[in-house]
Amino acid sequence: MIFEKIKFIKIPSNPPLVREMMDFSRHFPIIGMEGQRKLGESTVAVVGAGALGSWEVYFLYKLGIGKIIVIDRDFVDESDLPRTIYTKEDVGKPKVEALKERFDNVVGYFEDLNPSTVNLLDEADLILDGTDNIYTRQVINDYAIKMNKPWIYVGVLSTYGDVMPIIPGKTACFRCLMPKLPSRPMPTCAVAGIMSYVPPFAASLAVSLATKILLGEEVRSELIFFDTKTLEFEKIEMPRKEDCPACVRKELIFLKKQIRIERLCDGSIQITPPERMDIDFDELAKRLKALGIEYIKTSQFIQFEDDYAEILIFQGGRMVVRGVENEKEAKNFFARYLGG
Repeated sequence: MIFEKIKFIKIPSNPPLVREMMDFSRHFPIIGMEGQRKLGESTVAVVGAGALGSWEVYFLYKLGIGKIIVIDRDFVDESDLPRTIYTKEDVGKPKVEALKERFDNVVGYFEDLNPSTVNLLDEADLILDGTDNIYTRQVINDYAIKMNKPWIYVGVLSTYGDVMPIIPGKTACFRCLMPKLPSRPMPTCAVAGIMSYVPPFAASLAVSLATKILLGEEVRSELIFFDTKTLEFEKIEMPRKEDCPACVRKELIFLKKQIRIERLCDGSIQITPPERMDIDFDELAKRLKALGIEYIKTSQFIQFEDDYAEILIFQGGRMVVRGVENEKEAKNFFARYLGG
């Protein structure tokens, strides 16, 4: 069956790091005790907990950030290990669970970030991008503009990456940089590859910018590009677009709630409902049993097969379908088991 590598280990193999035992005195000559206090009172959200996000969480923790909110919908895979902070003992766990076990100030949400779940960012003073897709970044951008929250875009691929601080009303926003979604699939790390040292390098730059913003220091409206192969480093000025539909005209179209269908890297199709659902796994299990369908049920998901399709349903109503050829087939399975 699909997702056979998924497993849940109740007892963490590594004891959690306890922040109170950490000595931040080496920061004092640079940011002072008052600066360290501000960081300790700050809440930062990290969206995505893979190669970028896991390192961002690691550096935020070492920085002394008081609370770290992590939102991610994925499990740790063996292919993640060279590029992330995860260990072999984490394989099969939801990434947010692995991070919660390791860091005592992490609050994790095993969710897909979309218009129906952006409220998970409400506590954050600043948002860090740990994602790998443009749609989610546009959702973050529209939310940040609406709520007047700073965030930092981060992108990596192969040997290079770029980082851009976004402060609503002051700097260019993400839609100034990328006005619309691409008409064709963009290259991803799964296809183009990525060197293991690139994500932590980008994450350290992003956390450095986050520190400046949280401490009230000025940051420029610029895109910072780097290539670790050529050792090139470039800063590109990014003025706000006078007619930007997001930060100027406030047309926040990516916050509109609608069903979202996307094809994942492994060929499966993911369907996210327009509103977060609260799936009763016990009731769904009874329905499956009555139909003679075998299933695997955990606190996070229920997994089963229906004829030729392999289906995974999460508590919020997100469904992943493998074995179908097109979106129409996937939507039929969604309607069959979750309605709509």
